[in-house]
Amino acid sequence: MKIHYYTKDILDICYKNHFTADEVFLLLKKKYSDVGLSSVYRNLEELSEKGLLNKINWVGKKAYFEKNVWFHVHLVDKKTGKIVDCDCFDISSLNIPENFNIESADIKVFWNFKDN
Repeated sequence: MKIHYYTKDILDICYKNHFTADEVFLLLKKKYSDVGLSSVYRNLEELSEKGLLNKINWVGKKAYFEKNVWFHVHLVDKKTGKIVDCDCFDISSLNIPENFNIESADIKVFWNFKDN
């Protein structure tokens, strides 16, 4: 991977946030006028492949990136598309066989608020 001088900025931007590649690009553009959209896409994908970013696929037909790489559930507001991390999922309660090794998981829970 060609490490760009803004790779650390990408990781900082995605820390505890959920952003699309386009949103990351716009935030980087404020600081680096020469940043390229395809370069941002490439860096996000490579950082994701290396396990430095978590890629959340197909939330509202878009991919989102975040620095939170621990195992957690994403709660997605169907009305606004807002994504919230939830650490409340206890994987030990799933009754998984002992020799089964979970390499990755992408769990999304979609909600909307009930009308009173």
